Amino acid sequence: MNKKTSLTAAAIAAVGCILSLIAGCGGISAGTSSMDNSSSIQAGKAAEGGTLTIGLDREVQTLDIASSITTQQPLLILSTAVYEPLMKPGAAGSVEPDMAQSLISNDNASQWTLKLRDGLKFSDGSSLKSQQVVDHVKRLADPETKSSAMAQAALISNMETPDDLTVVFTLKTPNADFPSQLVRQLGMIESTTARDDFGFPIGAGPYKVTGFTAGSEVTLARNDNYWGDKPKLDKVVYKMVPDADSRYQSLKSGDLDLMWTEVASQFQDAASNQDLTTVTAPASMSMIMLNTKDPALQDVKVRKALARAIDRNALNKAVNLGEGKIVDNPYALLTSVAPKDSGYPEYDLEAAKKVLDGKDIKLKLSCENRADTVQRATALKDMLGKAGVDVTVNPVESVNYTATIMKGDYQMADFMTSILSDPSGASYLFLSKGPYNFTGYKNGAVDKAISNAMTKSDLKSRADDFSTVSKELAKDLPVLWTTAMNSGFIMNKKVVGFPDISKNTLIQVQVGQLALAQN
Repeated sequence: MNKKTSLTAAAIAAVGCILSLIAGCGGISAGTSSMDNSSSIQAGKAAEGGTLTIGLDREVQTLDIASSITTQQPLLILSTAVYEPLMKPGAAGSVEPDMAQSLISNDNASQWTLKLRDGLKFSDGSSLKSQQVVDHVKRLADPETKSSAMAQAALISNMETPDDLTVVFTLKTPNADFPSQLVRQLGMIESTTARDDFGFPIGAGPYKVTGFTAGSEVTLARNDNYWGDKPKLDKVVYKMVPDADSRYQSLKSGDLDLMWTEVASQFQDAASNQDLTTVTAPASMSMIMLNTKDPALQDVKVRKALARAIDRNALNKAVNLGEGKIVDNPYALLTSVAPKDSGYPEYDLEAAKKVLDGKDIKLKLSCENRADTVQRATALKDMLGKAGVDVTVNPVESVNYTATIMKGDYQMADFMTSILSDPSGASYLFLSKGPYNFTGYKNGAVDKAISNAMTKSDLKSRADDFSTVSKELAKDLPVLWTTAMNSGFIMNKKVVGFPDISKNTLIQVQVGQLALAQN
């Protein structure tokens, strides 16, 4: 007998649901509008109209959701404005309906029934119904699309459309975390039949694209066919300013109204500036991936010694100014279900020296060529150097970094990610056949525990599986854990309607909620 008890989004918030969604607990249903907000950071009466200018931290060459760059955490404030997702992240790893009305599972999370809101339309006025959802997923699954979401689409064995508002997803294997896949690419529905003037598939979000210069600027205008509350802003302009210092200076000078950053010193400086407001969450996990196929890193004793040589508290103070969170497992952001003792090696420089000193170990640590990541890599180089390891820092241009890791063209790689904002991230990174298992890690106990967790509705038994995964990772050490970084936005005082994201593990802000304060 299938359990299909549906919980409202408000009820989930009230009980502080920890996981994305628990199989067998039914599902979740939405309220009346995606613009609902429990609290705003800056109060004030919103003006009708106006232009909001936002600074992005990277260059964008395409807005097509098939590209992974559009759904990286810093760019969600852009992509969700055009392609509003079916589901959206809530507090502590939970997931709530957005364009979806509800999402309900069977007993073991092998089948999920999606109900769409009535009246959804793409920006050209054409209907967005169940068949358009299916067509979108099929496009992402098609190898010719070269979509970075092929791995997520591959979770699905069959899709049925009993009516215009219903999609039934049958999965190849049970997956209690399937709702989280509808927060990003799978759930950001693009039209497969209509494109805008710039060649991008049109979406159904509160805004549509009216200007695009690759690597420089994107302009959005209000979408009059939007299903939800009418956005206040007439226009949103996104400027691509990869250099963090330049971006922050542009904000302070008034050229930007709002900017993304992961730089701790900027958050601290802005907190003391009466004209600025900061909004952050510890939503970016940082780790050092180890290429376990590399001869210098195949010995687990060496990997354990490397872990012992890293003083994570000192690293947090140096790079995050003490405001980050020390992490030691892939579930660390999920509060009450996070393992309390993963068995990860504690800092012990003398023990590390006994293993590493005198072995003439030379390692290359790759990182993105950004000031904050190079700073972290340099601090790690110094720590490992004290243990007798000769480390060379290898900065790689950001546009090439993901490809470098995917090809396995590294020994050690600084990896900061939002993929661990919900439990599914561990399956992508650490399953033997995980699509993002860049380290080449294989462990039967980890595979079994992750697979078991995907079928379970009981929170405690699922937490036990999380503990098993974490302890096995701490024993085998395919990655060296460091910290969870504060990420988020800094804005000037005229921006109103910005939601409280402090309890979120994924920062996804709908720009349609924002407005400029009345003078």
